[in-house]
Amino acid sequence: MDDKDWLDEEFGRMPIAEDIVTYIQTYEGIGCEFRIWFKDEAPVAITAVLDQAPSNQKSWLGTIVVNPVQRKKGVGHEVIQCIVGEKREVVFAGIPLKQNEWSLFLGKCGFEQYAIEGEEKKYLIFVHPNEH
Repeated sequence: MDDKDWLDEEFGRMPIAEDIVTYIQTYEGIGCEFRIWFKDEAPVAITAVLDQAPSNQKSWLGTIVVNPVQRKKGVGHEVIQCIVGEKREVVFAGIPLKQNEWSLFLGKCGFEQYAIEGEEKKYLIFVHPNEH
């Protein structure tokens, strides 16, 4: 995933510090938990997870961004496995339909395509079965 693609998707343009703070506050306001993940005491990823989405009362992976230096090293997969392991039920994720590379990443991490939703903008919905 290209950082610019994520920034464009979330902000519509390159953000300034205030945009990032507003973004985090908005998602925390609906119950998202932001976490910074570390490896050897260095930050390697950030996630936002919503435990009970208003849409289906299930857990959703809202955001996962891996440090570009750490990509293709299994960090994203490890983080997702930790998140899924903490949940009792399935975990959902949604991506813009046009983001094929993101789709491939989620598939490699154990997510399965579930549905396409949205009116004006289409989203591909994924589900990660919890095997506990």
